[in-house]
Amino acid sequence: MDRRWMNARRISEEYEKGVLVFLQYVKENAKSVNGTYFCPCVRCLNQIRQDLGNLHDHLFMFGITRTYTIWTWHGEVLDQPMTSRGTNYVEEWMSDHLEDMIRDVRQVSGEV
Repeated sequence: MDRRWMNARRISEEYEKGVLVFLQYVKENAKSVNGTYFCPCVRCLNQIRQDLGNLHDHLFMFGITRTYTIWTWHGEVLDQPMTSRGTNYVEEWMSDHLEDMIRDVRQVSGEV
């Protein structure tokens, strides 16, 4: 999703459209508590809940926190990167090396 609007001037049409898209995203994806959502404006910093009307107003009055590019507080889920070696690669690598380390410790301590 295009988030360039977050860096646009608050009086621009681009920003206004972006806010409307964001609010729609919030309605569809974020968990509401009594009709309120975390407000990502620079004043609230996703620490204070607001209803959608106040959220809208805050985004225009104070602006959105520009570093809030992954909307985790509003239902966005990070994609888990897959390695080309498969999902069990790390576990297998750790298991193999753990066995080697145990064997090395035994050799050093004379328990072979």
